[in-house]
Amino acid sequence: MLMHIVLLTFKNPWSWASIEAIDAERSTRAHPNYIDEIKGWTCGRNITRRHIAADFVVIGLFEDRTTLERYIVHPNHQVGVAKWKAIADWQVVDIELSSDFTQNMGLLSVFNQLAEAC
Repeated sequence: MLMHIVLLTFKNPWSWASIEAIDAERSTRAHPNYIDEIKGWTCGRNITRRHIAADFVVIGLFEDRTTLERYIVHPNHQVGVAKWKAIADWQVVDIELSSDFTQNMGLLSVFNQLAEAC
């Protein structure tokens, strides 16, 4: 199982006061309704005011690299990408939950069970 993490940071002059930001957020929140490859989904606005903080995060769970790649090119995802591309920059991290290089502890140890189930 893969965890796909995206951190988005608004370009100037965009912010949550922008209609475009609300539209991009709405599009991203709806992806699981249209993209079957998504096995789990969390997205939300940042609540910290630190200067190094991103503005929005997306965390998706995918069975494997193939399903993640299908998600990336899915037309509904591409609509969201276009909306965010106009107003934000982002960074992506994809981690394999069952890898020797990934550690899940405490409440997040549930990810170990998810990885074993797939």
